[in-house]
Amino acid sequence: MIAVRPDPHHPVTTGYACIKGMHVADYQNDPDRLLHPEKRTGDGWKQVNWETATREIGQKLRVLRDAHGPRAIATYWGNAADSISITLANTLCHSFGSPNSFNVLSLEYTDRGVVAERMFGNENFILQPDAGRTKFALLLGTNPLVTQGMTLLQRRPRIAADFKAVERAGGKVVIVDPRYTESARLAQEHIAIRPGTDLFLLLGILHWIVSRGAYDKRFIAEHCAEWTELQASLEEVDLDTMSNLTDVPRDTIERLADEFASADGAFASTRVGVQTSPNTTLTEWAVQALNSITGNVDRPGGVYFNPGAIDVPALIERFTKRRNPAPSRVGNYPQIFGGPPASVFAADVLSDDPDRIRALVIIAGNPVITFPNTPRVEQALKRLDLLVCIDLYRSDTGSFAHYNLPAATLYEKGTFHFLTSTFEPYPFAEWKPKVVEPRGEARSEWDIVKGIAQAAKVPFLNDPLLDRAAKILEACGITFSEDHLYRYLLFGKAGLGRLKKTPGGIKFADIKWGEFLRRGLRTDDNKIQLAPNAFREALARVLTSPPLPTESYPFLIISGARRTASYNSWTHNIPALMEKLKGNWATMNPQDAGELGISEGQVIRLATEVGSLEIEARTSPDIRRGVVSVHQFWGHAYESGTMTSRAYPGVNVNVLHDDRRLDEFSGMPVYNGRPCSIEAVSCNGKRVSFGDKPGPSPRTHAT
Repeated sequence: MIAVRPDPHHPVTTGYACIKGMHVADYQNDPDRLLHPEKRTGDGWKQVNWETATREIGQKLRVLRDAHGPRAIATYWGNAADSISITLANTLCHSFGSPNSFNVLSLEYTDRGVVAERMFGNENFILQPDAGRTKFALLLGTNPLVTQGMTLLQRRPRIAADFKAVERAGGKVVIVDPRYTESARLAQEHIAIRPGTDLFLLLGILHWIVSRGAYDKRFIAEHCAEWTELQASLEEVDLDTMSNLTDVPRDTIERLADEFASADGAFASTRVGVQTSPNTTLTEWAVQALNSITGNVDRPGGVYFNPGAIDVPALIERFTKRRNPAPSRVGNYPQIFGGPPASVFAADVLSDDPDRIRALVIIAGNPVITFPNTPRVEQALKRLDLLVCIDLYRSDTGSFAHYNLPAATLYEKGTFHFLTSTFEPYPFAEWKPKVVEPRGEARSEWDIVKGIAQAAKVPFLNDPLLDRAAKILEACGITFSEDHLYRYLLFGKAGLGRLKKTPGGIKFADIKWGEFLRRGLRTDDNKIQLAPNAFREALARVLTSPPLPTESYPFLIISGARRTASYNSWTHNIPALMEKLKGNWATMNPQDAGELGISEGQVIRLATEVGSLEIEARTSPDIRRGVVSVHQFWGHAYESGTMTSRAYPGVNVNVLHDDRRLDEFSGMPVYNGRPCSIEAVSCNGKRVSFGDKPGPSPRTHAT
């Protein structure tokens, strides 16, 4: 691969490419890539051949499963995984009979699955905003100008144009965020809310709309159930209390409610800043309740469900018939989007229960950087009898592994990301072609997992019929490849050959407005359930115990801020991007820093009930008082193979975050709105600054 250019003729991106996309050649050609299977020995890493690696891994998994039961086996896929990798990780885990198929969505997104299941009848009914035609957009905890999308995996690269189109049409974009972000600068209004209190702002808006009768009576009568129950819950909401909790004036809450309810097409939407805050599931419920009672579900300018090029809910049902549906052993959390919450992993491994997890296979993930309570994650990884990492690098987590297996990149295998089909703007499918041969001995995840499954003597894809078909084909000299699965998925839609020969993808249809409400809902009465009983009961508890700073921890920390040159942890080994990033730091309001005697570039200590860390302080008026922001997914201080990221390791803020106090419905952790303390650190009386040049990582501590 020599160079990358945007495609001006692409129907979705129309010639846009972010800075990360423009550097995929650096990613593809990275000299630090893992190119051969490696095994940990007493003397370090030893290169082994594929046959040895897959045979030993498969046999060890089988021995652990037979000796300790199916729950001894776990898998995890990270956010660099494509649809095939996701399918492989989940089915490999369940082929052993284990329910422990963890995934990255449980760290930042599964609240939406919980709400979609209970309100719309299926966890995969994730509604996305029709941003280009709305008249009022209420965006909470999201910075779409940087992330290029308003929901997970949504490709909406021209957010600035969307914002301007809303304004030209007489509409309004409101950003609710403790920081004055890049998106807030383009919006018509910015509300600097107290972190972790978005639920109470939404409750105030809902209460005002209902009390004034400004809801859509016809829509509620035709398409909603449990309206009376929702009204009863909102009667317990006091607007002055909501104003005090959020630090948003009461008249502002009332005005937002009036503007939202009267707009000809409006939507509310959250993203990571809210989804990793306290009460995330209840907040998502409030979002969808607001969209629903104002008649903004399945209408232009509101929120809608794209049925996609293929029926993803039906597909998932097809491939999960043989899965173990048991909830997590720790916390009894349900499986959402294919598995239990990843935040219980460390507690499970570190327990003395005979059913504890003893083996973990990771595909395209980096738990030691991304999971909460980093010291416990490190302990858990060290305790495993078997840790296998399938990745492009020996990652931070791979430094703990018993085996690291080199995966091929997207550009070395070709793929169709079918599980993201419903996040496109309309039913659409696109083939990403193979453009270069795999480097070294890198292989596709399909071939790697197939070899492990065969060695473990479990059915590939957890499907005995497909497993038998694969063996018959390969006995006849025909490789059972991903293309066989793609042909099955596209049957009746489009031939795989046609898809491969259509640059820019195939548009199958436009959105049919009203179709989701008429035929898509899967609730028993085919109506939106406005007030699930479990949510109402939890709301009553939350209203009496809101999340607020304490005397010991008077500040609130947020970790969800995004930067354009960073994509979680897996773009941190690209030199050109790292030159722009250079690690992370803590951002404070200048007035807070002044009152604490903290100067620009000074080292400070942040502490929570879980742990503490030391990091460079920087100041900005763009962050509200009482808040400190630290970028997540840093702390590259391990013996990995990623030399660029190790040169600018940064600090892992997840040492401050708890893995035991999780969202009661989804098991998601709290990365934003956690109470903390701040104090200046004196290092021999000298000012110390990290991040300006390569060097050692600042210290981190756990209590």
